[in-house]
Amino acid sequence: MMREKLSWEVSVLADGVRHSVGDAVELRRGANTLRIAFRNRSGRSVKLDGFQFDGSGISIPGPRLRLYREGWTAVAAAATRRYGERDFFVDPDYRRFAVVDADDYNSDEPNCFQAENVVVLNDSESGLSLLAGFVTAADYYNRFRIRLDESGMREFSIFVYGDGREVAPGETVLSEELLILEGPDGYALLEQYAACLGDRMKAHVPQSVPTGWCSWYYYYSRVTENDVLENLEWLRRHRTELPLDYFQIDDGYQPAPGDWLMPSEQFPHGPKFILEKIAEAGFRPGLWLAPFMVRSDSRLFREHPEFLIRDVAGEILYPIKWRGIDAAILDCSREDACHWLRELFATLKEWGCTYAKLDFMMYESCVTGGVFHDRRCTRAQAFRRGLQAIRDGAGEDMFILGGTVVLGPCVGLLDGCRVGPDITPYWRLEHQHGGEAPSVPNVCRNIINRRYMHRRLWLNDPDVLIVRQDNNRLTEPEVLLWVSALWLTGGLLLLSDRFATLDAERAGLARLLLEEQDAFEAVRPVDFFEREIPAVWSGVRRKDRKPVLGFFNLGETPLAVSADLEQLGTAEYPAWREYWTGRVERVSGKRLSALLEPHCAMLFFPVG
Repeated sequence: MMREKLSWEVSVLADGVRHSVGDAVELRRGANTLRIAFRNRSGRSVKLDGFQFDGSGISIPGPRLRLYREGWTAVAAAATRRYGERDFFVDPDYRRFAVVDADDYNSDEPNCFQAENVVVLNDSESGLSLLAGFVTAADYYNRFRIRLDESGMREFSIFVYGDGREVAPGETVLSEELLILEGPDGYALLEQYAACLGDRMKAHVPQSVPTGWCSWYYYYSRVTENDVLENLEWLRRHRTELPLDYFQIDDGYQPAPGDWLMPSEQFPHGPKFILEKIAEAGFRPGLWLAPFMVRSDSRLFREHPEFLIRDVAGEILYPIKWRGIDAAILDCSREDACHWLRELFATLKEWGCTYAKLDFMMYESCVTGGVFHDRRCTRAQAFRRGLQAIRDGAGEDMFILGGTVVLGPCVGLLDGCRVGPDITPYWRLEHQHGGEAPSVPNVCRNIINRRYMHRRLWLNDPDVLIVRQDNNRLTEPEVLLWVSALWLTGGLLLLSDRFATLDAERAGLARLLLEEQDAFEAVRPVDFFEREIPAVWSGVRRKDRKPVLGFFNLGETPLAVSADLEQLGTAEYPAWREYWTGRVERVSGKRLSALLEPHCAMLFFPVG
């Protein structure tokens, strides 16, 4: 048993000095949990660098060990790795937005893997898995690092970042709480972990799963008021064909990040006008915002520079450019900045906004060299204070969707959360590299591997349905693969095509998903530890309690795929029908097998 052999040494780093268990440091154990307590006995204030757990005792040979590594943000890669592989390459220009500690991230060294929030180790011979994951996440970010060699696990370290938080003399601070689980089913451990995290963080999971339309993936930032009104009128006239609930305007309506309530050249009547038009047409209005971002040409920047994160010299930091112009970030450790957020979302609520898509939220936690106004505030706490202010202003009735958010502190404050990178109207771009880059394979990898979060932490958002033929470089098999992935994994379902150019056959794919929205439960990757992107996905259809199997080939060469029906508990079905072709496959030796062409998916339902 891995868990029984695993032992822990813990320490705390404060003012650059490491403290071991003793007078100042205590390891607190629960039934399945660990937590480090640090009491400042120095007689003066100290800066908390962090807490560290070092595990040892797992002697399984390295080639037998496989692991699942969770990511820090919604777009970060979430997948399994195997002995001999390297960790995911992350675009150097994006690294500080994708991992908790960009300077410490290593994708060059074989058998060195990093993660945030949770990891699962699996022994390929025994089938046993060990999970370590944080079930509280409101105060500190964390980082796991695992190194393997031939003999086994050379390093298993977990660092909880203190971010220089000031600890007063005599004050005791606690790390986040680490859960340790073991069992024969690694993915079931993730489901158990998510249930525990959701319980501890008071997850908010709506019963009703949104459907709607989003402007971004057809028009992008070029969207105009007339574009919105055209699609709104089409949907109003064809509501029985496509019965959508929400109608969401994405990036492009605002004059500059920070000035979310003002008119622009593309939307001369302003957001209040368009929200009212959406409501008049019988839909629930929604808006996209990047509420932590403030561009330097915005009115908010001019009127409230005190709201913004600064460096040690007191100068405003500009960590990014937004369409070529410097942008700063709200300091959500400040009550006045949080008050502004509350007022912003209270106004949007008053104007009729019922759905808010929050984007670029990770910037609050990624500003290199930034100093919070409240020196006792960590990055996670500042992020959560800002998100709490948004929730307070919006109220409980507005559906809050997290886009590019940091995952841990969101639990309990979001209704829905994106779980992968942006979907794209093309397979992938040749110049894009990295596990976080927008592409169909990266999105599919994340939405099946993170299915364990759905209805435990929030409602998963896999991203929008794209089925159009214009403004789309996806082939017919690639479109059907994406439809298959959305159908199986469920979650939010937003369309993002221009309805005036959407042909009837492709519109039928949208109707299928609307009729079968969130239709499956117990969805999981069957070959979880075997591939970065699982090829076999399984689930149970809610309406008839019958199984479904999805075969996916997201690679560049033909792939032979096989599912052991006896292992899946579905051996009583001797024949299966592939949904898209109608072809019936007879089971041979209690295994369902198929040969898939590249960029292709098959969906199998039992016959009878």
